[in-house]
Amino acid sequence: MATRYLQQVYSALLSNPLDLAVLKKSLEELLEYLAGVGRSYANCWAVDLFSANSEEWERDLTDQALPDDFHDVLAMMGEALHDTVAAPDVAANFDCLAEQLLERVRRLGPA
Repeated sequence: MATRYLQQVYSALLSNPLDLAVLKKSLEELLEYLAGVGRSYANCWAVDLFSANSEEWERDLTDQALPDDFHDVLAMMGEALHDTVAAPDVAANFDCLAEQLLERVRRLGPA
């Protein structure tokens, strides 16, 4: 299940101070899982819902001074990632396939 990976992303996002290297690593691990053995409708849907409902998290992401490129990836995860399994052409059209998002994360900020 994607739960463990989502917990790591969430913890990284709530850390104070925000450590972008840790956040990047947790996003990368989550998306590697979704692009590989964890590729299932349920997992992709759960991650999509988690990302789409960020306004209900314990802390507003804008409070963390999250760089735009990181914020963009999180927003895209809440758009069409849920289509990765059932309608991959739709997810690909929005650059929201797990593989597309993973590649985007790999190009982010801290190495």
